[in-house]
Amino acid sequence: MTFVHLQDSRLILRAAIVLGLGIRLAILSQTAALGTEIQDEQHYVQLAGNVLAGHGFAWGPGQPTSIRPPLYPGLVAAIFSVTGVGNLQAVRFVQILIALATTALIVELGRRVFNADVGRVAAAIFFLYPSLVFFNFTILTETLFTFLLVAFLLLSVMLVETPRVSTALLCGLALGLAALTRSVLWPTPLIFCPLIALLLRAPRQTRLVMPVAVAAGFALVVAPWAVRNTRLQNTVTIVDTMGGMNLRLGNYEHTPDDRMWAAVGLEGEKNWSYPIAQEFPGQYLTEGQKDKWAQSKAIEYMRAHPGTTARRALIKFADFWGLEREYAAGIQQGMFAPTRWFGTAASMAIVAGYLVVILSGAAGIWLAPPAWRVNVLLLLPVVLIAGVHTLVFGHSRYHLPLIPIFAVYAAALLTARRPLELRERRSALLGAAVTLLLLVGVWIRQVAVVDAERIRALFDHVG
Repeated sequence: MTFVHLQDSRLILRAAIVLGLGIRLAILSQTAALGTEIQDEQHYVQLAGNVLAGHGFAWGPGQPTSIRPPLYPGLVAAIFSVTGVGNLQAVRFVQILIALATTALIVELGRRVFNADVGRVAAAIFFLYPSLVFFNFTILTETLFTFLLVAFLLLSVMLVETPRVSTALLCGLALGLAALTRSVLWPTPLIFCPLIALLLRAPRQTRLVMPVAVAAGFALVVAPWAVRNTRLQNTVTIVDTMGGMNLRLGNYEHTPDDRMWAAVGLEGEKNWSYPIAQEFPGQYLTEGQKDKWAQSKAIEYMRAHPGTTARRALIKFADFWGLEREYAAGIQQGMFAPTRWFGTAASMAIVAGYLVVILSGAAGIWLAPPAWRVNVLLLLPVVLIAGVHTLVFGHSRYHLPLIPIFAVYAAALLTARRPLELRERRSALLGAAVTLLLLVGVWIRQVAVVDAERIRALFDHVG
């Protein structure tokens, strides 16, 4: 008996790929006139254009920067070098291919962690996941980062199963590339390398060599960029110069409780960088020096206001796991102009898809976990990424790269052959119930309190 009767998981995956590709190609045919509506998109395209123009990773001639991780603008630049600068449709098409490649990785990840059926069903869930379809058409890091994160997870599972130096090097390489796409992961080796030494069932020498090989693979791709940044910024800068700024945006006296990331738009004395001119009158500070100043000020504020910091952390945690509203917000703000029926249907599908996958995935973590070693590996990115954003500031967009992990757990739960015998322990059932109630509470708060006015405005807009 199964929660979902599976006649043929291969058929499910094939149908998902055909349907998912059809949806993506249909959307691609309608996005030729879609530009870069989001500021982050504009930054990535500008950086890519300057790389191709020979100005380096810069805003313009003589304006080198470290404010963004380099890999995604580098990918955009590589595509532009073949198709012509500004060809956004080519970028979107490549991102569809990356999503297909991610689907293949999820098949293998699910197979290794559970079985082939789980891998195929998890891949089908991923490829049809509405928000990830939407982000294939934005010039943002979600698609590339998700691919690299899944590659890192697969290689880490392979490493624990069969320790090899080549696998460890590739694992570190994938982690380094992921960190060069989103800097949230760059400190991960500090935790992952000791963890691998503990998880490996191998002789002591192997348990020492494998973490070193992972670190070497990571350093191979990250170190050159870190050296470049450090020289440019006159202070140690590993990946980018946004970490300290983001930490301060979420932790200073003018941080708003609602949409904490909106603090970046505050002006005058409320702006995060306003005190710099008072503390360093007439002095020039590099991006990196400003970033380090912002980091120290944020930590100073957090230590001086533990109660406020704790309260804000709960809000950030709720924001991180909030309902996926980016597409609906884009419609409301005039960034996207779909037909009324499509905008309404897509917005509803995005929310429904998130609810189904996150609830079933969260239940699966408790009720259908794999062997404990690989379970630790799968949950590590969830804990690290959610934890960082609970300290900095949360946004529902940031949980998207974790969806493949929840898809694997959801597929494990849905394909369980003897679900009632998987985990009959009361602690597992209680853990699942508490987790689901916590998520539902987060969403009720969001709908009833935080986004009530915006939801009404959206219905007015599409109604």
